[in-house]
Amino acid sequence: MIRMYFKYKNKKNIMNKIYYKNKKNKKILYKIQQINKQMNNKMENNQIRLKVQKKIVNKQIINKKQTKILEFNVGNEQAVPSSQISRAYGFGTLGLQLAYGAAKELLRTSIGVKQRSGGEGLKGLLLSEENADILTKKLCKMRGAPLKLAQALSIQEEEVIPKHVKEAFERARQSADIMPQYQLYEMMVQELGKDWKEKYFSEFSDIPFAAASIGQVHRAKLLDGTDVAVKIQYPGVKESIDSDLNNLKKLMIYTGLFPKQMFLDKLIDYSRLELIQECDYVEEAKKQEQMRKFLKGDKDYNIPMVIKEISTKRILTSELIQGDSIDYICYNYSQEERNDIGRRLMKLTLRELFEFQTMQTDPNPSNFYFNRFYNKLNLIDFGGVHSYSDEFIEVYLNVIYNATIQNREQIIELSKKLGYLTGEENQTMINAHVQSIITVGEPFAYEGNYDFGNQTLTQRTYQQMPLMLKNRLCPPPQQTYSIHRKLSGAFLISMQIKAKYNCKQLFMDMYQKYQQKKKI
Repeated sequence: MIRMYFKYKNKKNIMNKIYYKNKKNKKILYKIQQINKQMNNKMENNQIRLKVQKKIVNKQIINKKQTKILEFNVGNEQAVPSSQISRAYGFGTLGLQLAYGAAKELLRTSIGVKQRSGGEGLKGLLLSEENADILTKKLCKMRGAPLKLAQALSIQEEEVIPKHVKEAFERARQSADIMPQYQLYEMMVQELGKDWKEKYFSEFSDIPFAAASIGQVHRAKLLDGTDVAVKIQYPGVKESIDSDLNNLKKLMIYTGLFPKQMFLDKLIDYSRLELIQECDYVEEAKKQEQMRKFLKGDKDYNIPMVIKEISTKRILTSELIQGDSIDYICYNYSQEERNDIGRRLMKLTLRELFEFQTMQTDPNPSNFYFNRFYNKLNLIDFGGVHSYSDEFIEVYLNVIYNATIQNREQIIELSKKLGYLTGEENQTMINAHVQSIITVGEPFAYEGNYDFGNQTLTQRTYQQMPLMLKNRLCPPPQQTYSIHRKLSGAFLISMQIKAKYNCKQLFMDMYQKYQQKKKI
């Protein structure tokens, strides 16, 4: 499509030159006009083809009474920029577009045409509503590390990023752009061979039903009739991790999206390790099977089985799961059902951390689907699974426990052990740090059902952030980046579905089990 567009532009320029230089040559002009017409028709036909295929896929899904996970929810068909040069060019043009958008926003607000949408200062101009839309479209096209960041920010509260930016990133989370067919088939041939379709599948949908930051997912049927989900990695994503993150770092500094005191270098380094791990689908398959073993016998959850014969470093094939998305649950489930789903998510988070000491750390709502018929919470996407040492888990568990009883002295001592504090911080930093931990521990200290739909937890936590960012002497421990992402994700999803459940009971049950395990 992109090549077609540039061909179209080039031909239009040629046509104009001929028109002015040689008006008499009507035959040539007529031919070029016909070519332009054909190019326009091709572009329109491609768009129509994609829309028709979307309708066909959705119609088939509805006819077979499949549930919400299979609804077509992806963006436009665009080739993934696969070389480092093309991806660097993408970041460069994005910077120019944001600068131009900021200039327009400044002009409009200066003459009173509109009110500023992104807030005060340069950051407010760069994060205007128009620029948020530009940023989202570019991230959806680039995919990989840039889109991963947008998806992570989409589940944050409005205290962290402006509402319109959050909404734009939410669109990116729900509908990333998809590979055109030629690029999809190139990947399949490279990984499974030229005869991949006939060898492995009786059916294969060319249109994915889901598209994310690193890959897209297609519905297929094996030769034995088993329904499967085939996750296919975007070309060039793994090879471009370093250059993407370096360019992304410059963009974040330029837009002011991340404060300087957030130790961006450490965050980028950790993101690099995570992305490299997530791009290895062989390793992900092992983690998926490991989590299946951990949860075997637990009737609350289901993890799909990996089809190893059709899985490689860049393709992961699993059983197809059915279920309702978190977004669907918000508006279509009863309060009692939502309470139960929130409770299951929190129980899972605590078991992963303190029982298995191995955690799936990506809290993206798109990784959880509830099947009403089987009464199970389906779990998918195990690229970001991390394990933690006994020593770390014990100290971290005691930090949360002391937060529930508001033991400030113990919180400070344990925070030094973890590496949150050096011992040289001023009292302002210490007070803000301790208060933020006590606030986050509030659901685990509350007697009875904690109402996540009616709380001020996030606002009170973020009130402490400016003080901590200003006075922090060291970056947070590396392990806590992933843990806090998952824990905050469990909180935020519970807030999203307005769940009410007894967090204290869940935590104390886990705390007592851990203490008993130590005695053995």
